Amino acid sequence: MGKKPNMSSKHQAPDQPAPAVEKGRQNVVDSRASSADDPQPGSAADPELQAARDEAQATFARYQRLAADFENYKRRTRQELADRTQYANEELVRKLLPILDNFRRALDHAPEGIDRNWFEGIKLVARQFEETLQAQGLTTIPAVGEKFDPNQHEAIAREETDEHEEGTVVEEMQPGYRLHERVLRPTLVKVAHPRALKS
Repeated sequence: MGKKPNMSSKHQAPDQPAPAVEKGRQNVVDSRASSADDPQPGSAADPELQAARDEAQATFARYQRLAADFENYKRRTRQELADRTQYANEELVRKLLPILDNFRRALDHAPEGIDRNWFEGIKLVARQFEETLQAQGLTTIPAVGEKFDPNQHEAIAREETDEHEEGTVVEEMQPGYRLHERVLRPTLVKVAHPRALKS
C-alpha cells in the first residue's frame, strides 16, 4: 500500500518534453501527393497549361472586342434616335416655308388705306405662325453683310460696287432657314463684285 504507482508514458506531466521520436515524426513531409498533383516546370503538363492560358486570353480578347462593338452600336442607335426625334418634322416645316414667305409678302405689299386693326391682326397671325416654326427649331440664316458661304447662301445675282469687300452679301432676295444644325433652305442673295476697270 505504501508503494507509489508506476506512471506510464501516457500519464506524463503536460510540461514534460515529448520524446525525440515524436519530434522527428512531426517534421516528416509526404511529398508523394504534391509531386503527383503539381507538375514542376519543364514537365509534360506545361504545354497543356500554356495552351489553356492562350485560349483564355484569346477568349477574353474576343469578349473585349464584342463589348466595344456593342458600346459603339448603342451609341450609334442613341444618335440615330436623337436625330430622328430632332428632325422628325423636317419635311412638314419645309412645306410650310412658302406659306411663311407669302404671309410676309402680303404684309410688305399691303394696299394703302387698309384697316389698321385688320392689318395688325394679320401681322399677329403671321408672327404666331413664325413662332410656332421657331419652336420646332427653325432659325433664319444671316445674310446681309456676311461673307458669302456656299453652304448657306445661293448667289443669284451680283452687284458691282467698291463699297463692299468682294464676296460680301449686299442683299437678301429670299430668306434662308436652318432646322437645328441642318440647312433647310439656303438664302438667295446678291453678292458684291468689284467694278470692272475702264480702259
